[in-house]
Amino acid sequence: MKKYTLQFTLTFLLFIFVNTSFYWEGNLGLMAFPAFLVLFVVYFILAIELIRQIYISFRDKFANKARNILLICISLCLLITTIRPNGIIDFDRLEGADRIVASAEGTANCSSRLKLKDSEKFTFESICFGIERSKGEYKIIKDTIYFTKTTRNSFNPAFAIIDKQESEIIIYNNKNDKNPMHLSIIHQ
Repeated sequence: MKKYTLQFTLTFLLFIFVNTSFYWEGNLGLMAFPAFLVLFVVYFILAIELIRQIYISFRDKFANKARNILLICISLCLLITTIRPNGIIDFDRLEGADRIVASAEGTANCSSRLKLKDSEKFTFESICFGIERSKGEYKIIKDTIYFTKTTRNSFNPAFAIIDKQESEIIIYNNKNDKNPMHLSIIHQ
């Protein structure tokens, strides 16, 4: 096993980073793109290494036990990453069912998404040259959403209005906000 330390380490790190990305990707901001680029390069390197090790194993008739274990580990990691690129566990579902989901797409394919959960918790994701995720709690009184306890300073609105006729949520930073954010409701 000491002979394949680098391969086992890269496989383990790729598996851990892919399966925990829910927790760290929203905190990277502009560094999210380089981080995912590094993960892709590691994935590609492991795929090439898998092909190489399969060739050597066939040549040696699968006599090396450590190599066989390496083949199984790399194969499982790459297969799981290919099938479930956001990780084995869907952490978004663990936070509760979606009550309302609203989104908007801006210039340069930037997007914003607000998810209001049944547990009175919300997640606001802004994806534009990086991923920024804000979480907190909310209360709905009639057609107004009041946000409390946000985790990030960049998304700190005072309230939002649910416009059922236009099927959108209008987010205001304060009472005098002249340019509120409009998000189209895609699930209610």
